[in-house]
Amino acid sequence: MVFELHTPVLLEESLNGLLATEKATGRVFVDATLWLGGHSSHLLARLTNEDRLIGIDRDPANLKEAKIKLGNPSNFTAVHSSFAELRNILETLDIQKIDGILYDLGVSSVHYDQADRGFSFRSDGPLDMRFDTSDTEKTAEKIVRTYSEHELATIFRDYADEPKAYFIAKAICEIRKTQPITTTKQLQEIIENSSFDKKSTLRVFQALRIEANDEFKHIETSIPQAIEALRPGGILAIITFHSIEDRIVKQLCKKFETPEADEITGMPVTPASLRKTTKKPIEPTSEEIASNPRSRSAKLRIYKKI
Repeated sequence: MVFELHTPVLLEESLNGLLATEKATGRVFVDATLWLGGHSSHLLARLTNEDRLIGIDRDPANLKEAKIKLGNPSNFTAVHSSFAELRNILETLDIQKIDGILYDLGVSSVHYDQADRGFSFRSDGPLDMRFDTSDTEKTAEKIVRTYSEHELATIFRDYADEPKAYFIAKAICEIRKTQPITTTKQLQEIIENSSFDKKSTLRVFQALRIEANDEFKHIETSIPQAIEALRPGGILAIITFHSIEDRIVKQLCKKFETPEADEITGMPVTPASLRKTTKKPIEPTSEEIASNPRSRSAKLRIYKKI
């Protein structure tokens, strides 16, 4: 199946921030979430042949399409992996330091458009939700089938701020006693009948997707690796799409913005290694939101390695 490149969010803002690295030539950049190559296609157009771009994606189908769309430039390398494996990826490619890395933590629009991937309740499909269908058996269906009522309620609450988490989890556990819950429409009906909140379905699907792909764990694992890999003057750019995700990124990076102090004396023993390049996160303009509603909740945080 061939897809069109989805519209990259905060394109100019993220690329301008990323290219503000202090090194002028022979730079190495990483697109940690290649998706269909939306950001990378524009970034490659601004790089020289002496620069290099590494594109990482967990979804083999997306990776295949991105490689077709981007062509075969000599300074581009596509890698099928999670950005949680960033350190190993760079070691394998014999790259010691990088000059910039971009994370677009949203979900590719094609995931929602493909009913058989189970990301969306707009059309009926299997409860899958995995980015990498070759890597793990932890599908959304397995989570719904095997997690306890407490475990389900916890991920609905912690990963999506779902106020009716307990009632939805209880309903799922009651219904699965008599019938398997295997499709998006089945789950949607259960959520709607137990919550009576139109937004609950969206939140529960978000929570299940995050759990199925260990998204927060991968973010928490990858960002420290990225900061370590950046050379001084290098840029870390991260686009988030919901408040919990953004809070994780903000708290992770804050640890590197603050000098580590001695527990006894209070004196700094390790200097800060990051600084924000903008006081507040960058948000899309009203014009971008009008042309690309997907960007509505996006926030871009840009940091420079000290």
